[in-house]
Amino acid sequence: MRTGGFQPPIAQDGRVLMRYHGGTRFQKEPTHAMDEAREPTPHALTRFSDEVRGWFLDAFPGPTPLQERAWDVIEGGENALVIAPTGSGKTLAAFLFAIDELMREKAATADLPKKERPGKGVRVLYISPLKALGADVERNLQAPLAGIAARMAAAGGAMPEVRTGMRTGDTTPDQRRSLQRNPPDILITTPESLYLMLTSQARETLRTVETVIVDEVHALAGSKRGAHLALSLERLDDLLDEPAQRIGLSATVRPRDEIARFLGGPHPVRVVASEGRPDMDVRVRVPVRDMTAVPTFGGSDLTGGGAGKRGGGPRRAPAEEAWKSDRALHAAMAKSSLPASTTSPDSRLGSSSIWPYIEASILDEVLAHRTTIVFVNSRGLCEKLTARLNDLYAKRMGIARGVDMDAPAAPIRSDLGSTTELSTGAPAIIAKAHHGSVSKEKRLQVERELKAGELPCVVATSSLELGIDMGSIDLVLQVAAPPSVASALQRIGRANHQVGGRSTGSIFPRTRTEIIDAAVAAEGMYEGRIEQTALVENALDVLAQQTVAAVAMDELAADDWYNTVRRAAPYAELPRRAFDAVLDMLAGRFATSDLAEFSPRIVWDRENGRLKARPGSQRQAVMSAGTIPDRGMFSVVLPEGGGNEGRRRVGELDEEMVYESRVGDIITLGTSSWRIHEITRDRVIVEPAPGRSARLPFWHGEGAGRPAETGRMRGAFLRAIAGGIEGNDAETDDGAFGVAVAVRERLAADGLDDDAQRNLVELVRAQRAATGTIPDDKTLVVERCEDEQGDWRVLLHSPYGRRVHEPWAMAVSDRIMAIYGYDAQAMAADDGIVLRIPMTEARLPGVELFAFDPDELDRIVRDRVGSTSLFSARFRECAARALLMSPIAPGKRAPLWQQRLKAGQLLEAARREHEFPILVETARECLQDVYDMRALHELMEQVQAGSVRLVEAQTSVPSPFAAPLLFGYVGEHLYAGDLPHAEQRASLLSLDPTLLGELLGSTDLGDVLDADVIAGVEAGLQRLAPDRRMRGVEGAADLLRVLGPLSVEDVARRLEPTLDAEAGGATADEEDARAALEELYAAHRAFPVAIGGVELWAATDDAQRLRDGLGSTIPPWASAGVDARLQEGEGALHPLDELLARYARTHGPFSVEAAAARFGIGVAVARDGLARLASAGRLMQGRFGEDGDGRARAWVETGVFRRLRSLSLAEARRAVQAVSPSAFARFLIDLQGAGPLGEERFEGIDGLAQVIAQFEGVFLPASAWEAHVFPSRVRDYRPGMLDELLASGDVVWAGARREGDEGDGHGRAPRPRSSREREAAGLVAFYPTDSPFAPVRPDLADAPSDGPKPEGSAAPSVEAAVVEALGFGGGLFFRQIVDAARRRLAPEFVDEAAVAVVMRELMWDGRATNDTYAPVRASLEGAGAAAGKPRSAPRRRVSSRRSAMRTVDSPTMRGIVSAQAAVGAALTGRWSLIMPSPENDTVRAIALVESILDRYGVLSRDVVQLSGVPGGLGSLLPVLRQMEDTGEVLRGAFVQGLGPAQFAARETIDVLRTYEANDAAARSETVVLAADDPACLYGAGLPWPPVAHADAEGAEEHEARPTRRAGSLVVVLGGVPALYATAGLRSLLSFTDDGDALARAARALVAHEKRSLKRAGAEGARKKVVMETLNGRSILDSPLAEVLQDAGLVRLPDGMRLYVSPF
Repeated sequence: MRTGGFQPPIAQDGRVLMRYHGGTRFQKEPTHAMDEAREPTPHALTRFSDEVRGWFLDAFPGPTPLQERAWDVIEGGENALVIAPTGSGKTLAAFLFAIDELMREKAATADLPKKERPGKGVRVLYISPLKALGADVERNLQAPLAGIAARMAAAGGAMPEVRTGMRTGDTTPDQRRSLQRNPPDILITTPESLYLMLTSQARETLRTVETVIVDEVHALAGSKRGAHLALSLERLDDLLDEPAQRIGLSATVRPRDEIARFLGGPHPVRVVASEGRPDMDVRVRVPVRDMTAVPTFGGSDLTGGGAGKRGGGPRRAPAEEAWKSDRALHAAMAKSSLPASTTSPDSRLGSSSIWPYIEASILDEVLAHRTTIVFVNSRGLCEKLTARLNDLYAKRMGIARGVDMDAPAAPIRSDLGSTTELSTGAPAIIAKAHHGSVSKEKRLQVERELKAGELPCVVATSSLELGIDMGSIDLVLQVAAPPSVASALQRIGRANHQVGGRSTGSIFPRTRTEIIDAAVAAEGMYEGRIEQTALVENALDVLAQQTVAAVAMDELAADDWYNTVRRAAPYAELPRRAFDAVLDMLAGRFATSDLAEFSPRIVWDRENGRLKARPGSQRQAVMSAGTIPDRGMFSVVLPEGGGNEGRRRVGELDEEMVYESRVGDIITLGTSSWRIHEITRDRVIVEPAPGRSARLPFWHGEGAGRPAETGRMRGAFLRAIAGGIEGNDAETDDGAFGVAVAVRERLAADGLDDDAQRNLVELVRAQRAATGTIPDDKTLVVERCEDEQGDWRVLLHSPYGRRVHEPWAMAVSDRIMAIYGYDAQAMAADDGIVLRIPMTEARLPGVELFAFDPDELDRIVRDRVGSTSLFSARFRECAARALLMSPIAPGKRAPLWQQRLKAGQLLEAARREHEFPILVETARECLQDVYDMRALHELMEQVQAGSVRLVEAQTSVPSPFAAPLLFGYVGEHLYAGDLPHAEQRASLLSLDPTLLGELLGSTDLGDVLDADVIAGVEAGLQRLAPDRRMRGVEGAADLLRVLGPLSVEDVARRLEPTLDAEAGGATADEEDARAALEELYAAHRAFPVAIGGVELWAATDDAQRLRDGLGSTIPPWASAGVDARLQEGEGALHPLDELLARYARTHGPFSVEAAAARFGIGVAVARDGLARLASAGRLMQGRFGEDGDGRARAWVETGVFRRLRSLSLAEARRAVQAVSPSAFARFLIDLQGAGPLGEERFEGIDGLAQVIAQFEGVFLPASAWEAHVFPSRVRDYRPGMLDELLASGDVVWAGARREGDEGDGHGRAPRPRSSREREAAGLVAFYPTDSPFAPVRPDLADAPSDGPKPEGSAAPSVEAAVVEALGFGGGLFFRQIVDAARRRLAPEFVDEAAVAVVMRELMWDGRATNDTYAPVRASLEGAGAAAGKPRSAPRRRVSSRRSAMRTVDSPTMRGIVSAQAAVGAALTGRWSLIMPSPENDTVRAIALVESILDRYGVLSRDVVQLSGVPGGLGSLLPVLRQMEDTGEVLRGAFVQGLGPAQFAARETIDVLRTYEANDAAARSETVVLAADDPACLYGAGLPWPPVAHADAEGAEEHEARPTRRAGSLVVVLGGVPALYATAGLRSLLSFTDDGDALARAARALVAHEKRSLKRAGAEGARKKVVMETLNGRSILDSPLAEVLQDAGLVRLPDGMRLYVSPF
């Protein structure tokens, strides 16, 4: 029991009250059956001193039977496991004997001189799995310690001082030093802190430990944390003269013998247990009558007296229905708009979700009780529910919220995988959040407030589950079913937490299927059926960590350490071979060429069997202490405080949550709002933001999965319930359920209220009606149903939990891939497995997919688990535990992505090793700890024997049990294709890497790699760089291990000089090197060897490689100790290949001759070995220049090359100075051929062809091509030039619609547009016909038959007839198309207008083209006509004299006349069908990159976006990276302001520099461009300059801004925008105050407009062009008026008008 206050008062009934921290509770005898029969015996306390006995009797009426039985065991010095419900007094029973002995000893020695008193040291060691629990125990120990000491002093003795102390991860360095200098008598700590103490000088304070108390032992035993603690306890026993007495405490233990074995290790343990069942009242509550038709929430009353009226009519619950269709899923996941209602305080009025009812019910319960704990199963829900309760409470109380009008709104960005809900920062707090991501200080504050009665409610996760004393808790509420029965017992047991107290709690299911889990949990609690705990056996990563720690403190004999390890229960069956493999790994025996960077942690003298520490071993052991994996959490801290305060921790956030957040965001954490001030690589610095709307956080990976044992209980429960439900009848009006009396009584006994029972029964009925069978522990149902995409979903309904289903789904996927050849996208959940089967399958698979031979299933899972993402993630965690990934600096956390990267490299290298221990441990962890292969094997045996049967069911709509399965399936795959809309429509790149390399070719990579970089990297690899040199004997050993055999001179050059070396010496002398090598030789760790006639020194681990690969002579002792594993295994490399691989890894590019000379072998032999390594992907061959002897360097290790390439590219980027935007603008204008009026770069039809080649495949507005793109580049452009190129077949054009014409991608229809608007918005692209982008004509089809159509065939449409007519591939004139369509559709009449409309649609759909541009021009003229009456079609020039004989009814003719305008556009030229280019994606991708570089010179994100590339820059990165690798492009920042990622050819960069150098000479060049011209990047990639304001007084209030709107013009002066004009020149904006520059720009603008109007002929002359404003002021009042008047403009009252003569 948690001890209470001293000298408690007496209640009226004579019982003793114990008051503490604001809470009052009774200690009375427990109500358990076995203990009630035993009355307290008078002699039970006689074993204690008078003072202890007196204090106990003053505080309590007497010991409980459990305490007496525990004292019987503890008094005899035996190890004890005390098992009893929370609040039964077991903690006091464990401590009291030790306290009594300490008090007696302190009192007896108080008068002795200090020298004669017993030495300082810890006597009682209390270990808690939670820091908060330890702090609770330390606080509660003060009452008995003070009370007993006071009694001793009152009796005339000395006042003994028994001190307590606490050491955890939060203990400051000063506090740790104080504990070491003056150790407490009772030390409270955690498993990790105990390990740290044993691995430091603080272990000296533990040499006096006599008693070890392990609290909540069940929370440790079944995890690697328990295995870690077991080894720590054995290490502690090795420090002591005799093993300490161990006492374990727990409320939920099964099986007892296994936990006792864990606690005692090699020593026997007596179990003291209460056999009675826990006394608790558990209810399962559903606040609505039908969870599938939740009524509209009408609000709850202000007094908290109910959940409100259930009115408004039923609505289908989103969570229950979302799986039935994509539309329903959208509705379920969309935010419900909140109605603006002020009549009720509830904010979810009108919602049909069950959450408002649950929230209102919880708030009602909180208001009706003094203290309440609400448990949830995730941290995210904890924060959300806390915020909702506070908001709802504030609204009920009518508290108005103050609004900070000056505070900026909290930004909200991506809700990908997160939440878009806001916590509004309620002014009234009724609940606070308590979970593991809230700081310790915040949690302690919440606990204190709850105990004192100041806080009515705490919403918590498992952080409050274990034994923490929360005072007098009236009620516990659980939202959703608890994770397990053991967890439920711990949680509900928080209520009335006292001796003999009756715990009361309620469970609120969220869906109908959760009612099942809630009922099973409640039934399991009543019957005490907690899940079994299985020890984690032979965890090799934990063994590696503890081995390094133990060896770092003492030199050990390997056999002695093995015996110590075997004493721990989790390692009792550890094979010696596995133990030796771990020592091999730690000693560097696996450090081949690939693993050499992971240096040895210890030295294993195999000859003498001794284990020794290496320098830095202790630091490595303490930097990565413990077994709790790094899941990428970011610490949330306040800014630096004053003095020693440092950063105060607020909590922690999930890595992905941090990545989705930005500085300035307001977030909620621990019921408080915080503004993000700074985000660093491992922490988030925040400042308080009280009362602000804030974004709720989320955390990933919080679901543990249902244990198979609980799943079996769930299945048995369902089988029993379903057996008592008759048929599928609906419930009767009188409230009867139509179920057996026994079932009804069982549900009532389980605590289900009427609504919960009704929903459960109706769920079972509905499932039976859908599938005919209820899935249970003896019957598994395979359901097949069709989804909306036309594919099949195959669902296995099984209760056995995710740990069973995940490996089962893996085997099913493997079977489907082997048989059918496709990925079924299997997803496993607690309730079964979901597969997706394509509709193309002729036969739909069923139960045969899921039935396996047990041994075959085991084999499949073992073979496949190594390739899963789970394996990679667990390998990273195991490698970190084994100290293979220790951080570089103490206290510095490497970002998770860097850890993944490093772990991936280690995993890739480890796979080449035979029986690498961490690979073995990762596989064991996946197959035993994550997957429950034993339960799956048993289930397959039962299926095979027929005791568990598989049945099939086919449904038209997914069954009710499918809801959680399919909703989870959708959630898992929801963001798998989360791409931009354009990329969803057509992903551009599906690249073939081989073809990509062939097309881009190879180059002399020596030109790509920087010579200085090569030299620097090789110096580092060879340990010649000053910062890479080694030190001492261990440094020499590392040199031989990493670099291979070396001469004495080589070693000397790579060692740091000793302190007594000559002043200024850069390296150690040869004597020091030889002395170090001789010392290694004496320890049999190195030996001299002759290689190629040169005497070298080699590491003993290389003995066999040198003997077998080179034929070298090695010492006999080295031969005796060679590792046979090099000869074992199929994947073992040739010894020579290992030597060559290490040589390659420690050198830059090298020649085969150099490698051959290094090992004294022939060139041909070396070449063969290098070729074998290259074929394995470990080396690459190329041209890397020549070495100093003129030999071609043709080989390099792949990892070294990646490093060289990366550093060389970085060096090249640093060498490039970014040019100004004006220099790039001038370069771009020249590159695209634009220029001042009359000075355009291109001329004639050949010039036009060059422009089209540069713009191949670029879709621009159809009107832009001939309005400004061609004229601004070809000085004498005429439309006839374009028609000539088209008619010759050298160029083809294709049309397209703007994206807005196809909807917005969110399910909303596009804005209705008239046909004229659509044509004006159409896009056109031109292609040289030999372009890889160019559309092609379809293959020639058989000619359509003119014979009679078969009877019954559907009549084709006009479009089908036109497509069929054009299907020949040859061009047809419009009249020929009309005739063919009429023949095809005869006797139905087809008018020309109908065909013309079809041709127009095919043209803008990109399916038809013409050999002239006339159809586009005609469409643009029709779309741009101002007249309301459409232009009529031209009259036929040739008409039949017998046309009157055609019989057409009048209505048809009237309809046709209305569409005649389309005919004119279709009359000219010949039409052809076209289809997209057949070139593969790789060819097109390369061509696209080259085309953009030809057009812009520099490729960036904005340039790619402007070019309309689907998927943006990301889709082109594979090509760009390959081009960068081959040296074709360089990445860097070449143009200021163009974005971070820029790519350009080296030649382009040099040209850009010349433009920057010639900047002054080019200032006079004036070019007028359309604002949306491709040569103008202002407003797209480059920012517009600020608008000049010479006189701000006359400016308009609303400042005009330049845009890239069609029709606008910009005058570029020397590459800088000087003047901007809106369409029609109505408004001007100037970017300069220079009068001369502005005058030149205005004259150029007028000249450009005059030319454009003259091109339009008479229509242009009639156009009214009036300039009205300049920078928002009247242009008549600006200095520019005179310039414009001189240019020919006429002054009018409203501005300056331009008149143009058409002649």
